[in-house]
Order: sequence, then C-alpha cells, then structure tokens
Amino acid sequence: MLNHRNKGLLLLASSLLFTVTAQPIFAATVTTIPVIKPVVTKLKPQKITSRLTLTNLLMKHKTNRFYRYPIYMVNDAGSPTVAMPTVDAGKVNSSATATAPSVTTSPVSHSDTNIQVAGVDESDIVKVGDDGYIYQIHGGVIRVVKGSPVVELVQTADIVLPDTNFTPSGIYIQEGKLVVIGSSWQTLAQPVSTTKMAYDYCCWWGGYSQTRALVYDVSDHANPKQIRDVAIDGDYLDSRRIGDDLYFVTRTYPRYYMYGDMSSTTIKATDMLPSIAETKAGKTTTRIMNVTDVSYFPDFVEPDYVVVASLNLAQPDKAVVTKAYLGSGELVYASIQNLYLSAAKYNFGGSSDVVPQNNVSTQIYKFGIDKGAVTFSAAGEVEGTALNQFSMDENGDYFRIATTTQSWYSDTSETHNSLFVLNKDMATVGRLENLAKGEQIYSTRFMGDRCFIVTFKLTDPLFAIDLSKPENPVVAGELKIPGYSNYLHPYDENHLIGFGKDAVIFDSTQPNSDQSWAGGSAFYEGLKMALFDISDMANPKEMYSVTIGDRGTSSPLLYDSKALYWDAEKHLFGFPVEVYQLPKGFDPAQPWNYGVGKSQGAYIYEVTPENGFVQKAILSQLPATNVTVEYGSSTSYQDYFVDRILRIDSSLYTLSNNQLNVYDLENFNNQGKLAFKP
Repeated sequence: MLNHRNKGLLLLASSLLFTVTAQPIFAATVTTIPVIKPVVTKLKPQKITSRLTLTNLLMKHKTNRFYRYPIYMVNDAGSPTVAMPTVDAGKVNSSATATAPSVTTSPVSHSDTNIQVAGVDESDIVKVGDDGYIYQIHGGVIRVVKGSPVVELVQTADIVLPDTNFTPSGIYIQEGKLVVIGSSWQTLAQPVSTTKMAYDYCCWWGGYSQTRALVYDVSDHANPKQIRDVAIDGDYLDSRRIGDDLYFVTRTYPRYYMYGDMSSTTIKATDMLPSIAETKAGKTTTRIMNVTDVSYFPDFVEPDYVVVASLNLAQPDKAVVTKAYLGSGELVYASIQNLYLSAAKYNFGGSSDVVPQNNVSTQIYKFGIDKGAVTFSAAGEVEGTALNQFSMDENGDYFRIATTTQSWYSDTSETHNSLFVLNKDMATVGRLENLAKGEQIYSTRFMGDRCFIVTFKLTDPLFAIDLSKPENPVVAGELKIPGYSNYLHPYDENHLIGFGKDAVIFDSTQPNSDQSWAGGSAFYEGLKMALFDISDMANPKEMYSVTIGDRGTSSPLLYDSKALYWDAEKHLFGFPVEVYQLPKGFDPAQPWNYGVGKSQGAYIYEVTPENGFVQKAILSQLPATNVTVEYGSSTSYQDYFVDRILRIDSSLYTLSNNQLNVYDLENFNNQGKLAFKP
C-alpha cells in the first residue's frame, strides 16, 4: 500500500477537519450553550519609549500558556551569552555538463505560483524564472535546472545551503536573484547563578529559533553566488514579495523572562529585544532592534514580539527595515499597500485557579507597506478565529475576515460562524453573525464585493454573501450539497471551483459492525471537484462535479493552494493526487472503510461552463513495476510522487523528489525526462 509522503503532516493538518478512524466527523446532536462575546474595540498602537517601560510591560503580561522553569539570579558578570549564527556562503556544486554563463535573452512564457492577491508573490518549493530556469528545494539543496528549451534540459548546479541547521521553507526568484527563506536553531548559553542579584531570569534551556533569508545571484546559472544572509530572531510565520521588496514576518519570545521588582534594574537589550544578524561579503554584523521600533497595545496577551522585516533585492547594500509589536501573530494576508496579521486570543486565565472564559477572539494588526517601508498603523479585534489566509481580504478601504467561534469549555462542541467588515482604522463597521450554527468554516473566498463560505457538518452549505454594503453584509443565497470544499478557486466572475472531499451521510439506530450514531453522521470519501455557477447570488448552483478515488484519496491541494497549476487562457488545471480505492467498491452500510493505495500522479483537466470537467491526462512518475524500498534507504517510493506542476512555453512539467518529466500541452506526450543527481 502506498503511504502519504507527508502522512504525519496530513494527519496534523486535517485532524480538526475530518475523522481518520471509524468515527463520525461531527456529533449529530448539539446542545446550544451561551457564548460570552469579547468586547470589540478599536486598538491604537503605542510606542515603547524606554527599556524600563518594556520591562514593566513584560512583567505585567506574563504568558498564561506555557509553564516556566525555576528562577535563576544572575548579575551582569553572569549574564547569559548568546551564540550568534556562524554564517558561511554555502557551497555550489556545478554540473559537469553545466552550460556557460547565461546570456541575456527574451523572457519565456511560464506559469507562476498560484497566489491569493495579484501582484503579491508568495514563496513556494518550486519557482520558474523568466529565463526558463527552474529552482527546486530538495532537503538542504536548491536545484538549478535549465528547463527551456526542452532539448537542452540539464541540471546546471546544486546550491548547498550554508549548514545542516538551516531548514528552507520556500523560495522566490526576482530579476536574477534567488531568495531562500527558512529557519535555523541557535544554542543559548545557560545563565550562571550568583549570590549578588542584579535581576531575575526565568527561562527554558536549549536555544531559540531564527528566520533567515539567503540571497543568491543566479545570473550565472552554473555558478550561483550568495550575496546576502539576513537572520532575525523568531519563528518564521510567512512572507510576501512585491516587486523588489521582500517582506517576512517572525515571532519570538524574549530570550529570558523577568520576574520580581525590576524598577531599579538595568536590563540588557540583548536579553529583551530581537537581534538582526547580516552577512555581506563574508562579514557578519549584529545589531539589536531599537526599543523605539517596538509598539504595543494596552490589552496585548502574549509577551512576545512579532517582527515585520523588509529586504530590497535590487539593492544589496540597503539596510534591513524592521518593525515589531508586543503581542502575537499567526496568519498573514497582504495586499499591495498593506500587510495584516491575525492572532487568536485565547482567554485561558492567568493561572490554574482561574476559571477560563468561554470566548476566543482574533486580533488583527495592520502594517502599511510601501517600497520596503513598514508602518504600524492600526489594529482591530473580532470574535472567533480565522482558518487560513483566505479567511482575510482587503477591498478598497475595507478589511474583511471570516471566523469560527467554538465553545472550548463545555460539554459540547457548539460552533457558529461570522463575517466582519473593518474600516481603514480597523474599527468594525459591519458584521454577519450566527452563520451555520453547529458547523465550522472549511473554506472562504472573497471576490470583490462578494464572499463565498463553505461550512460543514452533514452537508456542504455554500453561502453566497453580498458585501456591496460594507456596513450590512447579508447572505444572498445558499446551496447545500454532499461533501465539502477545502479550497475555492475563482474560474471567472460567474464561476467558482471547489476542491475538497465527497461525503455520505450514515444514519443508524441499530449497532452495525460496532458502529451506531443516531441522527446521522457524515463520512468523507474520495476527492471531489465541483464547478459552481455564482452569476445569480440568490441561487448558486453546482453545475458539474467529479469524484476521484475512495476514502483515503488525498492531495496537497487540500491544505496548500500552491499545489494547483492553473492556466486560465487554456482553461486547464492540474494538481497532484494520491488515489485510494476500495477493492470491493463502496459499501453504504460501512462508509468508514478506507481504500487501498493504488497510484499517484498529476491529474490534468480542462474545465469550461459548457462541458464541465474533461480529464486530459494522468501523468505519473511511479515505476512501471512494483519496487520494494527498505526503511531508511536513500530512495523511497514516495520520492516519485509528483508534488508540483508547471508550464514553460508550450510544455508541461511535473516535478518529484527524483525527477522532472516534460509533456507537450496538446496531446500530453512525453517530451523528455531529467533524473536529478543525488
């Protein structure tokens, strides 16, 4: 049986969405209980003027989520030392058959990463340059492949990343510059306990994470050169590129938490503020953020920093811009003019003796961005929590966000959903509440002054919401169908495609194979695509649908929209699918049965409102014969799983860990294959 390439990740990402055992997706009966709504007000950022102010804020807002270790007393002589990263330029392994240095040529036509907002690029594991070169993350290496013309297909170089401590998350390509963004872990020395106390620390030993952006000059594709390395304290949250400006967001706790009376203490900035390390021309410089670059809100919950940094790719000597706020951050949405961060605010109480409140809200932080400049402008707060970046949207002066509210501390899992409209000052001006009680949001898509939300419990309600009057959003229409959509993709102004899972309702009052759920339960089945007609908001319709495989069939597209290849001009799309099939077919009496892994590959479709979904090809890289792979071997069956599909000129490319295959776009005949070097 085939295994999921990222089985652990899939289970983690999907555990809140559907069952992975023989259990119902949601309980059939729900008891309504009162939900205490948080007070929603406009939040105004305030500057921090001194380290003493910062110290007092950290003291006042000690986290209520994490257990802290015993207190250690140190003086200045015994202050903890911080090991900054040792940064080198990495290595480049040039191909023995590498081509000569690149000559400027006319740009080639190619596909791009499937992004949320036009003009706002997002990182991905594969990128295509305007010169037809392909860049792919593979472990600690970035592969450089000449993809066009097909007859010259060759792997020109491997960029070996600086050290094994660095884990790449995604890449960007812009005007001959390759950016690799990811995370590394730095060791933190333990404080030394002394009898003379200068100030108190409370910390966990080990280290801290940093987000790093490595910039390479790839104009010579056989000999890429690292020209910049920027490391900022904190876990990597997300990033965006607008033109030559790269914006990325980190989240970090102060390395040490202070307790006790700090009023007469001189606090070291290295212990309290994020640091920025930068390497250029082999020289590393480190600086600590200025306390005046940090803002806060009076009611912030978590005493950690969220740092928004910008890096200019066209001007390597231009300094990194950093701004930070005390609070929290989770999801990122960006338009051309603004960057927004959402952060769930869980009211757990300050200690185990405090009864947790039955409400969760989301704070939204707004930054103005313009040619690398970052301005912390405003923040707002709404009820509930957002699912992902597609839950947020900007339209003119308005910001919209869809949330789900769940009663965490109760005997039930009562939920309801809402949509909020905030003005440019992040004050709530419109709201639509109590949508689909007992269900939760599975996907959202904003299209101008319209919004489409999919919720799920037993069926898939697709809500069409009219936002033409921001102060009064209303449900214009609703469609109920089996299954649900994890991702919604606009086809044109009047049509929408949903990608998700089919589902069946099982209702039994008598035991059946030890399964009994009175009232009905839904079980997800195969992967489902649906084309919706949304031209009439009052009457959305499902025009066509296709189901692939049986229970267990999956695709990275269900949790990562970048896995979708989309060609609007040719009405073509494709995505990777791992197919599971039931040997004896679907049994309605036992809908919880999983299929057996059968195949994996890129499924390519043409879609039109006239003909619906027309399958054009299934492009697999799996060996023709069964291959038994021992655990721990360098090559596994999953290394042949296609994870990205792209186009250069009139050819379609599928990429896996092991190889790249090329097909013509007319008949999908194989034009070539490149086996990647180990």
